Amino acid sequence: MAEALSLAAGVIGVLTAAGQISSLLLQFTKSSKDAPQIACAVLSEVDDIRGVLLHLQSFLLSDESSDQSRTQLLQVDQVVAIMTGCVNTFSELEQLLDRLTVTGWEAKGMNILDRAKWARKEKAISNLMQRLQNHKASLSLILNVLNGYVYYSSLVNLTYSQFPVIPLWKLKRPSTDYMA
Repeated sequence: MAEALSLAAGVIGVLTAAGQISSLLLQFTKSSKDAPQIACAVLSEVDDIRGVLLHLQSFLLSDESSDQSRTQLLQVDQVVAIMTGCVNTFSELEQLLDRLTVTGWEAKGMNILDRAKWARKEKAISNLMQRLQNHKASLSLILNVLNGYVYYSSLVNLTYSQFPVIPLWKLKRPSTDYMA
């Protein structure tokens, strides 16, 4: 249970970083009529990973996560490595976006120098976006394993409750009268 709480705290930290980047990009893309398309793509990716992180956090903090058979499927070191990767990627992305911040874009839009700065950093932004997609895929796979196990467990429990196991010696043999 302590591991789940520490992981949930880590998720909150990553969610905070994602929220800051999302807020910055949302304000930029909504206010600037000529915002670069890569800014919109990064905003979409950040929001997607936030959704996965929120799902992971709700799983970690739910009462169901205390079931040892499910939490043993989680390898904490792997989740910590993925979370650390997310933090590093969000940190790099935030630093890059801070350098690309356009002053006065709310009123006048982006000038040619601002566009050139974004164009020069587009490859670096794309690389960071790819890393975010990789982290999101890894977290999604972990959630799929956990949710799949939960689904399988509930299906097995439902099956056994509806169709109890009957020993073979208690089963009646079918009639063989129709063969005569």
